[in-house]
Amino acid sequence: MQDDAGSWDRLLHVLEWLLDVELRHPGTLRFSMVYISFADKIALGNTYGAPAAFQMLVKLAHDLNRAMRKSDIVARNGTDFWVLIAHNEAELVVPKIAKIVEIAAANGLDVVDRDISVFSFHDQDIVKQNGLNLPLAFLDYVKNNRTIARSWPSGIS
Repeated sequence: MQDDAGSWDRLLHVLEWLLDVELRHPGTLRFSMVYISFADKIALGNTYGAPAAFQMLVKLAHDLNRAMRKSDIVARNGTDFWVLIAHNEAELVVPKIAKIVEIAAANGLDVVDRDISVFSFHDQDIVKQNGLNLPLAFLDYVKNNRTIARSWPSGIS
């Protein structure tokens, strides 16, 4: 399985473009950013062993990429997964989140806690008001200020 670095770079590149378009043409974009955090490195290592945990995360990234549409971008950064979805309507995003949980459970990652949150990009003022014109700043904002969040305790899929 290939390294996740290419997916991470692609996500940052596309996100930079999306934020730039949003600043120039406010309100024209409709996308959602799904953020998934699988416990932490220590918890994963203690549960599965470090090499096995790493392989599980790589396999999950691979499986998610295969399961999502070509217009959706899946990227992994450590134990954090990011999925950029080209929609912000709940009826299109929620089934994708359910699919992510199902794939994670099939990969054996249902025994560790994971948090899943969704940021639906619908407020064009968010970028300007918070200085989120850079991709990493935007991802930090999503990670730290989840607008819609639900905790998925272990064992629930």
